[in-house]
Amino acid sequence: MESMTGYAVVEKSTEQFSFSVEIKSVNSKYIETYINLPRMMKDHEYEIELMLKKRYSRGKIELSIDIHDWLESRPFMINRELLRKYYREVGALVRELGASERFSIDALLPLEGVVQKERSTLSEKSRADIFAGIEQAMDRHIRMRLREGAATGKDLLKSLASIARALSKIEKLSRGVSRAMYEKLRAALEQIMKERPEDTRLYTEAAILADRQDINEEIQRLRDHIEKFKHLASADGQTGKQLDFLAQEMFREINTISSKSASSQIAHLVVEIKNSIDKIREQCRNIA
Repeated sequence: MESMTGYAVVEKSTEQFSFSVEIKSVNSKYIETYINLPRMMKDHEYEIELMLKKRYSRGKIELSIDIHDWLESRPFMINRELLRKYYREVGALVRELGASERFSIDALLPLEGVVQKERSTLSEKSRADIFAGIEQAMDRHIRMRLREGAATGKDLLKSLASIARALSKIEKLSRGVSRAMYEKLRAALEQIMKERPEDTRLYTEAAILADRQDINEEIQRLRDHIEKFKHLASADGQTGKQLDFLAQEMFREINTISSKSASSQIAHLVVEIKNSIDKIREQCRNIA
């Protein structure tokens, strides 16, 4: 079981620079990728997106790459023609003003366009190092998601155990429903008719009412859902959608039990089970 929330960061160096890869994720119904890259890596965005979608099937995944501490100097070129123009203009102004101060050519170098640095490019070695860093960050990130998923799995099993205990109590209480209904119906008819009604008629009416309030099928289906949920919760892979669907089916069955039963004791147990299922559904929304 894998959680959809997680965080990982990897910091490494290449022959050109140092860099960091950061991955963080939150829950989402589908897979969403958000990639923040330096300008020199924009051409690799689609390739990185495919890498993410290969490793993740659900969640909002945000990957950021930051490049810093360049280890190599970028080549540059001096625009000599432009520097000459600046020099002539400034020299003419100095003579015109009769200024005694001498100016250095160094003062002209920061002027716009004089020094032109070549755009940084990513070497094949640096590219390979970055992509290896991405793989390493994804490995760390998924390990964290698996740890959180394992903790969630334990909580889910506790909730399922609580549901199973309450369901067993409901099953025991439901066994006496038919007899209790028969006695209640007989007492009501005796009071109305002022005499003991025929047992055959009573049994027929009680059977009709008992059938309407029979919850054995719902109890069995709910048990089946619990067993299936346990199996999926311990299975490998990303099972979040299936678990969420089973939780919805469990809620549907307990709702039917609630609507059929007139027992106040069963009603209290139904509320307990609904609370546990609500907790399960909330946790399933964060399972990949």
